[in-house]
This record gives sequence, structure tokens and C-alpha cells, in this order.
Amino acid sequence: MAKRNGRGLGLFRDCRAQATVNLDGSGQAKAASGSGFLDHMLLALARTANIDLVAESEEGLWRAQTLGRAIGLALDDALGDRSGICRYGSASVPMDESLADVALDFSGRPYLIVSGEFRGERIGDFEAMLLEPFLEELSNAAGMTVHIRFYGENDHHKMECIFKALGLALRQAAAKGGAGIPSTKGVI
Repeated sequence: MAKRNGRGLGLFRDCRAQATVNLDGSGQAKAASGSGFLDHMLLALARTANIDLVAESEEGLWRAQTLGRAIGLALDDALGDRSGICRYGSASVPMDESLADVALDFSGRPYLIVSGEFRGERIGDFEAMLLEPFLEELSNAAGMTVHIRFYGENDHHKMECIFKALGLALRQAAAKGGAGIPSTKGVI
């Protein structure tokens, strides 16, 4: 159940995962997903987004999706009615031969597009095919549209570029950007 903690703070807990997000943080993170590689990616996300993130999930088949949902719901809780945020964000992040472009909109209309491929099935202890289900749950729970394009040779670099570009885009979109709800309809 999500609980309002004030502007910038969001919390979500259920029996399989929990996450806390502080939009006004300093990039500190603690992650316990059961995957050392996914934990590394979540730390990169928090650092580049400049948010504080605590994320934990039980191990199991659905851990990536469950954790994506928990982080998304905590993010949604932290954003509240979206009043005073910039709403849109985009970033490109290179890492050696790899590049990821991420654009997002805290529109309240979740949608995910991912364009790119991984060469192998695993990156460390993380199954590469779990990236999209993680991102889909994150997008759905946070109420955001996310477009991701990536390419490169090294799967680790490609995945890290994605998480860092996502973090930079989140930072930009969640930043304080004026008064009121950033929508011509007055509601998101």
C-alpha cells in the first residue's frame, strides 16, 4: 500500500517488494534485488537521477517485474499530482561503443517502447530479457511514457547506458519547473 509522505517522498511495500524514493535526495541507493547486476543498475539509476532509492525484493521468477512495480509506485507516490514538475525529460548516455537514448513523459498514460538488442542471454547474474518486463512495470506503475533506443557491442555497457540515461531523464522530468500541473487540461 502506498502512503503519502510529503513532496518528493514516496513509499511502496507489499509482500514481495518494497521501494522508497526521495526525489530531493543526493543519489544514494541501497538495492537488494537478488541480482548483483540489477543492484548495480539501480545504483547507477539513483546516482544519475540524483534521487535516494531503497529497493528490495524477494528472490524468485518475478523479482524484476515486482521490483519495477514497487519503484514505479513509490515514484508515483513521490510525484503526487505532478504539480510543479517539468514533466518531460530526455537524455543520451554513451559508454565506450554503446549509446542509449531515453525520452519520458510523466503523462499519467503509461507506455513503453524499447528499440535495441542484447547479444547474449545473461549479463552477469541478470537475464537480459528481464529488462523489458522491469521497465514495463516501472512505466505502468509510475504512469509514464518511456521511449528507449540503444545500440553497441558490449551488453553490460548497453544496459548501463539505459539505466543512466533513464536516471538523467527522470531527474529532468521530476525537477521543479513552475507552478501548477504541467498540462493544458489541468490534470495528469
